Amino acid sequence: MKNDEIKPNVSIGMPVFNGAKTIEKAINSILAQTFEDFELLISDNASDDETENICKRFASKDSRIHYMRQDKNIGLYQNENFLLGK
Repeated sequence: MKNDEIKPNVSIGMPVFNGAKTIEKAINSILAQTFEDFELLISDNASDDETENICKRFASKDSRIHYMRQDKNIGLYQNENFLLGK
């Protein structure tokens, strides 16, 4: 996000690891909400399934979605803490 952009009122953090079977449904559920002033921050914990491709596809279609990928699996708690720092 650029410094001159207005930050949304709500940030949603979504840590994920190998979530290809469910991530699309989870993202669609968030996007279906009537409240629209949010950003969705997805931190992929070095998944080795189709999670990355699915998330990148959503991020390319909706500017509220920000996909980040860890270089290696940093563990659940560190991945959650990473999102909290964003």
